Amino acid sequence: MNKLQRITIFIFIILISCKKNEPDLAFSKEHIKMHQEDEIISKIFKDFHNYLNKLYTESEKNPKKVILKIDSLFKANEIEKDKYKSQIKVNIADDLRYFKAELLYNIGEYESSIKELKSRTFADDNIGLVCNYVKLKKFDKAKQILDSIPNYDLNTFIYANFYETIGQKKDALKKYRIIQKDKKINNCIYYKLAIDRIKELEKANPILLNNVYFLTGRPDFEMCDSDTENRSKVIELVRELPEVKDKFENNAGIGILEAPNDNGKNYYWVRFYEDNSVIYKTEYNFFIYQKTFEIKYYDKKNKKLLSLDEWRNSK
Repeated sequence: MNKLQRITIFIFIILISCKKNEPDLAFSKEHIKMHQEDEIISKIFKDFHNYLNKLYTESEKNPKKVILKIDSLFKANEIEKDKYKSQIKVNIADDLRYFKAELLYNIGEYESSIKELKSRTFADDNIGLVCNYVKLKKFDKAKQILDSIPNYDLNTFIYANFYETIGQKKDALKKYRIIQKDKKINNCIYYKLAIDRIKELEKANPILLNNVYFLTGRPDFEMCDSDTENRSKVIELVRELPEVKDKFENNAGIGILEAPNDNGKNYYWVRFYEDNSVIYKTEYNFFIYQKTFEIKYYDKKNKKLLSLDEWRNSK
């Protein structure tokens, strides 16, 4: 059954069930209409981002040509009258401005890049501004911005970059080591970059950075590796275990307590919990290994790992 058929059946059910209730029917029709419009807008924005990805690839060889294309897209967006596209004009304009600012930075036109970043509507472009001010050797301005932004992990990495650009190797190392200690972010690109910088700075004669990391606006760029697929798989593996499948009812749940990205280890800790009454409770803990997806039972009370056969025979 395709999407259109499902929507048609859904509308038919509403018509039958709400025959005598006109206000409810009107509300349902309006709700469906809003949902359909949201899907149209979402598709338009997705198509726009797909085109941006292509332009980003093209800009690697010819950035100035792509800047001209961005200007044309910006003008077309300004006069856009389409019912749906008009609703995301500001978002599109912001994305185009950031893209242009990024390319201007890459080709050394720092003042122009700053102008584009400052003209954006929604986004927080402090890091981009820091990058440009460092290149212009306006370190006081860069430092002033850095001191004003929250102490997030990425910002810590940027601060470390900044310390390198002004020759403060020890301060840079302190910042990089803060990132190194946080294993929960070891799947993020700036964690890996921080480790590389630590290795360089620990050399006898390290080569210090002369720039700060400019975060790309490319839509398909992922700051952190996604773990969604593996998480879904380990939940499904536990759900299919006979001991769990037989008990999986309304008062039961499965959750991931720890993952490799959190604990820096090579397994997922998955917990099954059932509570059918005040007295009767069941709790199973499993370790599922990242590479093989082998499942082992974790005896939490005795802190022992058992194979599934060992666990079943011990019951």
